[in-house]
Amino acid sequence: MSWSLTVPSPSNSAAVVVGTATHVLPSGLPSLPQAELSVAAVGDALVGPLGSFDSGSVHRCVDPPSAADVFRLLPAPGTRRLDVLLFYFAGHGLCGEGDRLCLALPGSVDDVDSAERTSLPVTALFQAMRQVRAEHRVAVLDCCFAGRALDAADAADIHVLAAAGRTRRALTPEGHLRTGFTTVLLDLLADGVPDGPEHLDLATLYRRLAVRLPAAGLPAPLQRTFGSSGDLALFRNTAHGTALSEPGLLARARFADQVRTLGLRGRAGRLDQAVRLLRSVADDAARVMGQGHPDTLRYRHVHAAAVGEAGDPATACALLEQALADGAAAPDGGTAPALDALRSSLAYWRARAVPHEGSALGQR
Repeated sequence: MSWSLTVPSPSNSAAVVVGTATHVLPSGLPSLPQAELSVAAVGDALVGPLGSFDSGSVHRCVDPPSAADVFRLLPAPGTRRLDVLLFYFAGHGLCGEGDRLCLALPGSVDDVDSAERTSLPVTALFQAMRQVRAEHRVAVLDCCFAGRALDAADAADIHVLAAAGRTRRALTPEGHLRTGFTTVLLDLLADGVPDGPEHLDLATLYRRLAVRLPAAGLPAPLQRTFGSSGDLALFRNTAHGTALSEPGLLARARFADQVRTLGLRGRAGRLDQAVRLLRSVADDAARVMGQGHPDTLRYRHVHAAAVGEAGDPATACALLEQALADGAAAPDGGTAPALDALRSSLAYWRARAVPHEGSALGQR
């Protein structure tokens, strides 16, 4: 039985999408034109065919002159209780007194003594959000040091998704039209999750972003949930129901390979996770296309290699031997490239295999 997700009513939801793209004196911060395009793209995604908001309930603002101008975009405290209140910010993040996070405005000054006075302190933002009657409040902060927002006392009942850690700078690769974090987020929404639910909940989005962002050379995000906020689904899953299709299997394998790459870079637990994901892809491919189909053999090959990389070369050899046998027994005798690749990999892992008992990695 699948877990029940919370899909808000479009007519009973509100979003404020803010970005700071330009800076004026006394600010010495560099301009960030990608913030303006990020605001436009996120707003469009929220009200588009995959989003959960009516167009009239999404308020966009670029380069707000003051914190008060941002607060005026929020629903009035005395209005009806909303299903969800979403706040999104793209721009520079500053550190105020006590390392408190501040969201840069056009005239923000980047020094400890001036940051809170000339910007939007995240504590003040959270206080304003908490005055709005809503079942769920969500803040998505695409800025440097965004993880510091998790430390704010007023964030206690707000779901926070931060583009970077407490000491990390959010990055925008050269040539990007939007900020790095938002680019990956929007790509994820466009691609969907083939083996995911009909609607993409915040927990699923975070798990995917935690892989896709580092794979793209960007900081890993941080997230803190409140109650059941992780079950809140704000977007439809464009790839729902495609898990067993050829494009779906390929997309799943590519994601698993990103997980594997993070594991090879030393991220704890990622190699074992990749083994499980790749086994699922290989098993599904075998069920749909057959054990000896060339694509199935490639997925089985990658799974076996991941098992070896996770520290079990003996099981990797056993998996490769079985794949070779199934490929050779296939009606068309398999394909030479796939079989040759399996033989080469088998030779590699045989040279590294050390017999040991209790091998189980390949079965997870």
